[in-house]
Amino acid sequence: MRALIISTPVDTHFLPMLPLIRALTEAGHEVLVTGQPDITGPAEAAGLATATFGEAFHYKDLRRGRRPEGLRPIEVVGRPPAQQIDGAAQMWRNHAPYFLYDYLELAREWRADLVICDHMEFAGPVVAKVLGVPSVWHRWGVAPTTAFMLGQTRMWLGPLCERLGLDSVPEPDLILDPAPPALASTEAPAARPIRPVPHTGDGTPWRYAAPPGRRVAVALGGYTLDLDGAPLVRRIVDALASAGGVEAVVSAAPEHRAAIGTLPEGMAYSDETAPGLLFPGADLVVHHGGPGSTLAAAALGIPQLVLPQLDETFLAGDKVATAGAGITLDTAERQNDPARLISAVRALLVEPEYRAGAALVRKQIEAMPAASEVALHLEQLTLRQGVSA
Repeated sequence: MRALIISTPVDTHFLPMLPLIRALTEAGHEVLVTGQPDITGPAEAAGLATATFGEAFHYKDLRRGRRPEGLRPIEVVGRPPAQQIDGAAQMWRNHAPYFLYDYLELAREWRADLVICDHMEFAGPVVAKVLGVPSVWHRWGVAPTTAFMLGQTRMWLGPLCERLGLDSVPEPDLILDPAPPALASTEAPAARPIRPVPHTGDGTPWRYAAPPGRRVAVALGGYTLDLDGAPLVRRIVDALASAGGVEAVVSAAPEHRAAIGTLPEGMAYSDETAPGLLFPGADLVVHHGGPGSTLAAAALGIPQLVLPQLDETFLAGDKVATAGAGITLDTAERQNDPARLISAVRALLVEPEYRAGAALVRKQIEAMPAASEVALHLEQLTLRQGVSA
């Protein structure tokens, strides 16, 4: 079986698909990853065959927007309304036509048997439908697009599909969701579960020295720091220091460390960003609500302090808090209040209900089908549709 992987040009949209991609290759199937350099770069680093189209998308530049210098997005616009968060699909709807014909030509020449893409890559099902092969959407977080917004997006892509000889905008044959029941959306179309696996990259796992109960990983993501998040990280490490006896690893690129400052005793910087390297062994994870961090901490059964900054990260914080697996501070006022940060840190490190909530979510994830099981299902899907596996 030949599986063509297409992703919107954001590495955190692509990386959640890696466990499935590896399961396919280990089962003897051929895989080809296509997209902009934002995607094919990480794919090549993972040892995968790639086909690159266009220049780098630079998604980070879109996140910057027009803000007063020194202020995080949440300090300028606050928490966005639910409709605006859901409306992020419009950007990727607009992006889909740019390379659709390139993807179609590639898929035809490569003789793809299956098209797999993230759930915001709307070109994938169109390419698959034209070729007569199955298509799969792989979600990358706990806040997928609602059925309403998907309907709006498909309506806008209707004329393009007509030009390709399709009667309507196709839906994927299968949707995969890595969110466990406690964190899954209730407003998105039904999906088949797939167990999330914390991304490790090719770095070195962090080794904690402190005794259990006092180990903390701080990983607010590159976007947060690029968007003037250094003062927030400073407040976080000061809050951890106030708890006493805490060991913390702080994920921050070297260019941000001067703004954060010297870390308190027992804390150290790390260049690593992969949650699978930083989170194992931690008793608390402080993060921004990104899909990789949220699901990694959930898979490892670690309580979470979620400090959302943009779009769907607010929904991730809501889900974690509702599941009893952590606390979310979803306003700039709360995030900037040292007393609130200290209170949240102490509660998450000491109070047993958060560990119990995190353990329950972990148990749900362990019961989800592994990528290898899903890979077998994809083989059967292609066979049912008359494609040779």
